[in-house]
Amino acid sequence: MQGESTDVRHAPYRPGRSLAVLALLAGALAARPVHAEERDVTVTTEASAGRDYRAWSLLGDVGLREDTFLTLGYTAARPEAGTAATHQLSVGVDHVLGGHWLVAAVASVGLPKRTRTELSAERPRLNLPAVDARTGYSSQAVLLSAAYDSAGFSDVEFGVDAGLSLTRYPLSREILVVNRSGATVRYAQEELLWVARPSVGSRLLLGTRWEVGVRAGLTLYSEDPLTAGGFTDEETAELTRRFENAVEARRALLGLSTRINRDLGSGVAQRVSELNATTGIPTAPSRFDVKPSVTWSSPGRVVRGQLSYAFTRYVSGEGLSHVLATRWTVRLGEPVRVWASVALQQDRLEAAESTDTPGEATRSRSGLFTVGGEYTF
Repeated sequence: MQGESTDVRHAPYRPGRSLAVLALLAGALAARPVHAEERDVTVTTEASAGRDYRAWSLLGDVGLREDTFLTLGYTAARPEAGTAATHQLSVGVDHVLGGHWLVAAVASVGLPKRTRTELSAERPRLNLPAVDARTGYSSQAVLLSAAYDSAGFSDVEFGVDAGLSLTRYPLSREILVVNRSGATVRYAQEELLWVARPSVGSRLLLGTRWEVGVRAGLTLYSEDPLTAGGFTDEETAELTRRFENAVEARRALLGLSTRINRDLGSGVAQRVSELNATTGIPTAPSRFDVKPSVTWSSPGRVVRGQLSYAFTRYVSGEGLSHVLATRWTVRLGEPVRVWASVALQQDRLEAAESTDTPGEATRSRSGLFTVGGEYTF
């Protein structure tokens, strides 16, 4: 499998999370049966869709022994129309210790992706060729996590888990001058961004039907993710000279910056690792997030319904988001489970000083729908 490349021509200006398997594992930490049959295989698939956002994931879980499991995963995500999809491959091992503890380790690789965006059309009367920008990145990540489950039979039980992921992102950018003879690379630069994400979670089981949980995470960057891989002053000055006025130049650069931030918001800011209808669609790299939830189960756990709220604070200057979601799971016999979830999201985006309305915040609303299924054989 190879990375994907997309050309974006005449993209409209718009003002302004891949590691999917890691979240599937994190969610399984508290729910994993303490004992499983050796060589049991569970296949899980999930698809999410929003206005322009698309994501797909496939996870295979193999019981190597009674207390050891091998996990293989594939995820693809496209943050918005016109951008190249992100493809992620991962492999992990989790091991049960003493009937209460579960430890897990996952390694993942994001295949290289590149997106090409037109910044300026050719201007024959000014003798100026067209200018395009080509951006891209890949990733390499590891995740270590541990979970404890009280695993008793009392009316009140609990579980806690913690994890730490470390991701390496090579970020590249190129400025292309396009004329009739082809495209010439004017600038080419690659920078390295490191991202660390500690996270914690807990759940409280009240009787056989109710469960209260909360998850939180903090994302740390080796440098500002809004400027990492961005244009230098020299590049910006060169691009500005190719536009008829400064406002047009700012809009073109802001439009490209918004697209890059949305892309990195899904990939770099961990959110593709847990992106579905209960977490929303990121519009920028996150700083921290918290998600409380309440889950109800029918007798025999044939039907499970969850109501959750997720709050995300983006990095400084990028605003925040609120997500209200519900998720329903139905067990169709012993080996099959299916689920669907839907969310409503509101983002409060802080306008940058370079926009036409500096200091004014904008609000945007969006929806996201997710369906999935699991089969064990």
